[in-house]
Amino acid sequence: MDEKSPTQVSVGVLQCGEVPENLRESFIDYNEMVAQSLNTADPRLSCRTWRVFEGEIPRPDACDAWITTGSRYSVNDDNDWTRGFCDFVREVSQLERPFVGICYGMQMIAKALGGKVEISEKGWGIGIATSLVCRQPLWMDQRVDEVNLVVSHQEQVIELPDNAELIASSDFCNYSMFSVGRYMLGIQGHPEFTADYSRALMESRRTIIPADRIAEGLDSLIKPVNGAMTFKWIVDFIRTSLLESSTA
Repeated sequence: MDEKSPTQVSVGVLQCGEVPENLRESFIDYNEMVAQSLNTADPRLSCRTWRVFEGEIPRPDACDAWITTGSRYSVNDDNDWTRGFCDFVREVSQLERPFVGICYGMQMIAKALGGKVEISEKGWGIGIATSLVCRQPLWMDQRVDEVNLVVSHQEQVIELPDNAELIASSDFCNYSMFSVGRYMLGIQGHPEFTADYSRALMESRRTIIPADRIAEGLDSLIKPVNGAMTFKWIVDFIRTSLLESSTA
């Protein structure tokens, strides 16, 4: 989309986790990272946060569009807020409101709509990962062959929901970006994360991630990050979905 609608859009930021306590003096929280990145891509977006991981789950029609943060939790956890959030994603899908799932949120799209998520046999994905773009919808107006994003995940989508269409993939993560219909977009990477935050997060997890994997992750930080481009795609996806909904 070369021209974006001037209409203001309300976007609900679904916070599924928070920055680890030992990093909070140096970095803003996840919902702020997402909201600031959205507003940089399009200042006309109005963002409001719901702390989903604390059980604050909104009505599916409370905003024009939705986007998640990442999370240290698993979509397979058996607790009230995870089950409630899974139901919420199904309801948003039925309501046909634009929904963008980042990392945990992408995995929740898959789980809620019939796919499967498991701990990967390949281990932790950390640092900056390169995915090959295999399909470019119209809202991806900046044509590229690959996209680099910070990643931080142990689980992966291993089976896509019915009607899902793959957008990007890598040898490490087969399903790194996909859509379901016109209204659901999943991104395994973190376009809101910087290389500095990735480095700090890896260093803070040396007790749970093998040293050789952390070394690989730190080495990958020399790659350029395509976060701003990805948020441009996200904004255009949201606006395209809303336009199609209004003319349906």
